[in-house]
Amino acid sequence: MMLSKIIRPEVAFSDQTDTGKGRLIIIKRTEKPGLLNLAAMFQAGADMSDTSGDEDEVVPARVGQAVGRTNESEVDNEEGNNFFRFQRAAPVYPKHMINHNLDGTTAGMRRTTSSIARISMAIRRSLRLPRRSEARMAAREEQILVEAVPEGPLFTENTRDTRIGESHVPNLLQEIIDNKRLNRYDKVKKLIRRTDWPVCHEIRGSLWKELCNTKDWSSSKRLYYDEAIEYDRINQGKKQSPQILADEGGVLNNFDLKEVGSVKLIRLLLIIERLRPEIVYAPTIYPLCSLLLHFNDDDADCFACINYLLNTKGFIMTAPVQWAASSHTILALVKKHKSAAYVLLKRRLGTSDDSVLVKCIEDWLLWLFQYLPLPYVCRIVDCYFAEGHKFLIRSAISIVYIWSKVHKRGMEDFSGKSIQEKIDSIKKEFMDVATNISVSTSTFIATAVKIRNLQSATIAKLQSQYEDELRDEVVQRPRAVKRVRRTIFCEAFKSCLVDNDTAIELMSYMPERLQLVTPTLAYQLSQDGTSFYNFWNKIDRLDQTIIIIKSTTGAIFGAYCSSTWAERHDRKERTRSKYWGTGESFVFRMNKDMELPEIYQWVGNSPDVTSSDCPQYFMSATDKSFVIGSGGSDAIRIDEELTHGMTGPSNTFNSPKLCDEGAFDIYELEVFHVTSSD
Repeated sequence: MMLSKIIRPEVAFSDQTDTGKGRLIIIKRTEKPGLLNLAAMFQAGADMSDTSGDEDEVVPARVGQAVGRTNESEVDNEEGNNFFRFQRAAPVYPKHMINHNLDGTTAGMRRTTSSIARISMAIRRSLRLPRRSEARMAAREEQILVEAVPEGPLFTENTRDTRIGESHVPNLLQEIIDNKRLNRYDKVKKLIRRTDWPVCHEIRGSLWKELCNTKDWSSSKRLYYDEAIEYDRINQGKKQSPQILADEGGVLNNFDLKEVGSVKLIRLLLIIERLRPEIVYAPTIYPLCSLLLHFNDDDADCFACINYLLNTKGFIMTAPVQWAASSHTILALVKKHKSAAYVLLKRRLGTSDDSVLVKCIEDWLLWLFQYLPLPYVCRIVDCYFAEGHKFLIRSAISIVYIWSKVHKRGMEDFSGKSIQEKIDSIKKEFMDVATNISVSTSTFIATAVKIRNLQSATIAKLQSQYEDELRDEVVQRPRAVKRVRRTIFCEAFKSCLVDNDTAIELMSYMPERLQLVTPTLAYQLSQDGTSFYNFWNKIDRLDQTIIIIKSTTGAIFGAYCSSTWAERHDRKERTRSKYWGTGESFVFRMNKDMELPEIYQWVGNSPDVTSSDCPQYFMSATDKSFVIGSGGSDAIRIDEELTHGMTGPSNTFNSPKLCDEGAFDIYELEVFHVTSSD
C-alpha cells in the first residue's frame, strides 16, 4: 500500500489551532506537491479519513495500542461536544493493517516486523525512493556494467570479447611471485583470496601461469610442441573428437571462445589424452583448458598448467568413483558446517536419507563452471590454482548456503509431488541461485573462506570413506584405451616382460641425457641364474639400471636406479648412510587395464615441498640383498636368493605396494644397462 494512497502528496499542513486540551491540526490542499509531514502525522489529534475514492479506506489508530499499550483517555473540546475527539499521538493506517477484535472493534496495529517493514516501504514509496534491495541491486548492476565493458585490447586471439581494461584493484603479481619463491604459500593464498581482480584485469594474462610455473615448466612445453608436431603430421586436417566430449556429466563450457580458440582447445584435449592415458574421467579439464586459452595465446602454456595440476596431488580427480564420492563429501560437510542449510534441504524433500539428499547436489560442478557468471568463475579459479580441489569444495558449500538463505521463506509447495519431482525442483533452484547469484564476487569468496575449521584431512577422510562405499556401485564406463607414444631420442629397449609402448613410457621418465642411447640387457634371471654372486658380477659396474620384475602371479613392476650399485663398496660413505642414489630414481607398476606403467617419482620433485625435508632412501645393498625406495616400508626388497621378495608403501616415492600380495615369488627378472652417449 503506497502512502500516496493513504494521504495524497498534494496535501500539506497549513495551520494549527490550540484547543486548550490539545492541538487541532487543520489540513488543506495546496498546489505544490509534497509529502505530508510524518512527524506532524504522529501529533494529529483528529479522526481523518480519505474520501478521495482510493481503494483502501484510511482509519485512525492509537499509537499506544499499536505498540501494545492500552490508553483509553479521550478529551472533549471546549464546547463539550464529541464532534472532535482527541487521542494521544494517533497516526493513520489502512484498514488491512489494523487488528480487529471479534466484536468488530479495532485493537490497533499488529505488532509485527512485517507491519513495520510495510510502513517503511510506504514511506520510501511516498518519498519516491526505490526499495533498499532495489537500490543495492541497481548500484551493483551499475558497477558490473562499468567493469563488464572494458575498452582495451583482447587478451588473446582465442577470445571473443574478453578484453584488458582499467581497474583500481592492485596487481600484486610480483608480490605473489616473491612469496611463492620463498615457499610462503599461506601468504600467496591470502593475497589471492583478498584481492578481487575483475575479469578485465591485466594480471589474468600471467597469474595462473606463475602459480603453475615450476622447474618442469620448460620441459612440459617442449613435450607439447613435439606432440603437436606429431599430431599435425598424423591427422593432416582430419577431424578428431576428444573422449571427454562423450563423457556423461562433463562440463562442456568454453566460455565463448572464438573458432580459432575452439580448434586449439580440441587439439589441446587430444594431446592431453595421448600423453596422460591414466585419465579415465576428469570433467574439470575442459573448462580449465577453455579458461586458460582465454588469457594465454600459447596453448603450450595451457598444457604446462594442466600438466602441473595433474602431477600435483590435490588438484584434479581422474576417476569416476572419485567424482561420485565428491557429492557425498560435500553433503557431509554441509551437514557439519552449514547445518541450517542441511535441515532446510531435509525439510524440503521430506526425508532424512542422505542417499536421497545427495542427488540434489550431484550437479555441483555445473554450478561452478556452467551456471555462475564468468567473473565468479575466474575468482574461483584464482583460488583453485593456489589451494587446489579444496577450494572447489568450499565454493560448492557456499552455493548451498546462499540457496538456503534465498529459499528459507516463500518455499514452493511440494505437496503431491514425488521424491524425484522434488529433487528436480531443488536442482533447478540451485541452478537459478548460481545463474542469478545475489552477492558480489568478493562476498562469494569471503563466504567460501569463512567456512571455519574445514580441514584437508577431514575432506580426505570423508572422500576416502565414500569412495570405498561406492566403488562397487559405480559402473566403470567403457572407454577406449589410449596408447601413447612419448617422444624419446632413440629406439626403446627390447624386453620379454613389457611391450614397446611400456618401454618408451619408462624411458621418457629418465633424464633426457640418457634417452640418446638404447638401454641394453645386462642380466636375465632365466638365463643367468638366481645366484647373487652372478647377479652382482653382471651389474655391479653399470652406471644406471632399469630393473623389471614379474611375479609368479603375473604382476609386473620395477624401478629405474639412477646410481651405480658399486657404491655399496664405498665403506667411508656407507658408515654415514647405507642409502645412496638421486631424486631421478623412480619405481613403477603395470596398470593392467591401461596396459601402461604407473610411475612413482621421488616426493622431493613435488613443487610444494622442500626437497631437503623429504626422505632420500633411494638404493641400498649388501652381498646378499638389495633395497629400492625405503622409508616406512621398502618399495622393493629382495633377500638371500633372487627367488622371492617383499614390497610395501614407500615414503621416498609415496608409492603403494607394487603388487597386491606384498610378498612375492619371482618368475622373471631383467636388468638393463642405461648409459649416456659420452
